[in-house]
Amino acid sequence: MRMPSLLVAGLLFGLLLAPPARAENEGRPDLDQAIEAKLGAETLVQLGKVIELCESALEKGLDDANTEFCKKLLSATLYQRAEAISSTLFDGTPVGMPPRQRLRVAVNDLERSLECDPGQVEGHLLMGKLQIVSGDANRARKAFDEAIRLLADNDAMRAEALRMRAGVQEKLDTRLADLNESIRLAADDPKSFIDRGQVYLSQGKAEEALADFDAALKLDADESDVQDARGMALETLKRWDDARAAFTRAAELSPDSPLPLLQRARLNVLAGDHEAAAEDAAAALRIDPDNLFGLLVRAQSLVLCDKAEEALPVAERALQLQPDSDNAVQVWALAIAKCGKTDQTIHELTAAAENNPGDAVVWTQLALLYSTQRRLGKAIEAFTAAIKADNTRPFLYRMRADAYLSVGEQKAALTDYEAAVQLEPDDTSVLNNLAWLLATSPEEELRDGRRAIKLATKAGELTHHQQAHILSTIAAAYAETGDFATARQWSEKAVEQGDESLKEQLRKELASYEDEKPWREKQSEPMEPGTEPPTP
Repeated sequence: MRMPSLLVAGLLFGLLLAPPARAENEGRPDLDQAIEAKLGAETLVQLGKVIELCESALEKGLDDANTEFCKKLLSATLYQRAEAISSTLFDGTPVGMPPRQRLRVAVNDLERSLECDPGQVEGHLLMGKLQIVSGDANRARKAFDEAIRLLADNDAMRAEALRMRAGVQEKLDTRLADLNESIRLAADDPKSFIDRGQVYLSQGKAEEALADFDAALKLDADESDVQDARGMALETLKRWDDARAAFTRAAELSPDSPLPLLQRARLNVLAGDHEAAAEDAAAALRIDPDNLFGLLVRAQSLVLCDKAEEALPVAERALQLQPDSDNAVQVWALAIAKCGKTDQTIHELTAAAENNPGDAVVWTQLALLYSTQRRLGKAIEAFTAAIKADNTRPFLYRMRADAYLSVGEQKAALTDYEAAVQLEPDDTSVLNNLAWLLATSPEEELRDGRRAIKLATKAGELTHHQQAHILSTIAAAYAETGDFATARQWSEKAVEQGDESLKEQLRKELASYEDEKPWREKQSEPMEPGTEPPTP
C-alpha cells in the first residue's frame, strides 16, 4: 500500500479540525462524506469518489471557512491521484490505461489541484516531471520556476528543483548555473555532481567531469552509473588503464547489465586490444544476446584478430536484426571479404537484385562488397541503384561521394556530400569530407574556404577537437582563405594528436602552410574496365 505524501498526510490531520456545520451550508453533507471517504481512500476509484463529493459540495455552496477547507481537500486528493498515476509512468508499471492517456489524466488532475492551491510545492515539482515525460521543456521549466520561487527557505528541496530544472534548460551556461547553485545548497547530494559532470563531459571538459564524478563517488561509492561515466571521462583523457578499471568496477556493481561490459569493449577497441574487446562483447552478449552494438563490436574485433570465419555469423546476426543499419552492413561486408567469399556473395546478391531491383538493402550490400574489392565503378553503380530505391539514407550518399572522390570525380562527390549533409547535418564524417573537398580541390570553381571553415569547425566542436584528421581539415580550410597563421596552429595540433600512421602526411601539410601554400589534393584511383561513373 502506498504511503500518503507529506502534503496529504498534513491534510488528514487537518480533517480532525474541520469547522462545525452551519445550516446555510447546503454542500456540507457532501463535504462530510468526502472527509469520511478520504480517510480510507487508497485506490484511484476511491480517490475519484472523494473528488466528486468535494466538487458537489462546492457547487451546492459552503461558507467561507468550509469553502477554503474543501478546496484544500480537493487539491490534495487531486494531487494524490495524479501522483499515483504518475508513479506508473515513471517506473513503467503496466496498467490498463495507455501511457499517453495516463499522462493526460495526471496533468489534468495537477492543473486542477494547483488551481485550488497554487502554493503547493509538490504539485509544481510533479508537474515539471510530467512535462519532461510529455516533451514540453518550456512548461517543465515554468513548473520548476514556480517550485524554486516557493522554496526560498528550504535549501534541500530547492537544490533538487534546481537540478531538475537544469535538465530542461536550453543553454549550457544556464544549465551549469542551476547545477552550481544546486551543489552550493546541497553539497552532500551526489546527483548534482553527477549531472554537472555529464554536462562537462558533453563539452569535452574531461578533467572537470572527472572531478565531479570523483566527488559523487565520495558521497556514494557504490554508484554503478558514476563509475561508467567516470570511465568515459578517463577514456577521453586516454588514461586507458584507469578507464578500464572504472568500467570493470561498474560491471561488478551491475552484473546483470551489459552496458559496462560494452563500454569496456569499446575502450579496448580504441586502445587497440581487439582480443579483449571481443571477449568483453561476448560477455555482454551472454546477458543480452541480441544487443546490436555488442554484435558489431564482437564481429569487428574478431575480424581484426584474423578470425573472420568466427566473425561472419555474428555480423550476419546483426544484419538480420537491423538490415538497414549502416554499421552492420559495413562490418558484414568486411567479414565477407576477409573470409574470401566476396565473389560468391556478389553473384548471389546480383541474382537477388535482378529479381527485386527495388531492394535498397541488397544494392547497399553489393556496393560495399564492390568497394572492398576497389571496383569503384561497380560500387558507384550499386550505390546509385540503392539511392534510387531509398533516397532517405545519408549513408548511401556519403559512401557514393567517397567512391566518386577516390576516382577523381570531385564535382559528383560534392553533390553527394551536399545531399548527405542536408539529410544529416551533424554527421561529422560528412562535414569533414565536404569541408576537405571545399578546401583542397585543385578545381577552383569547387573551392569555398569560408564555408569549409564553418563546416570543419562544426565537425571539430562535435568531436571536442579530439580527432586529428578533422583538425587537419580545419587547418586546410584556413589555409585556403590565406590565414596561414591559424592554419599552422591547427595543423600543429593535428600533428600532435595524430597516430603514427598519419604523422607523415600531417607533417607534409604543416610544411606547406609554413611555406604559406594551401594544400591541394585530388585522388585518381583507376576505374575497372567497362565501367563509367554515373552522375548523381
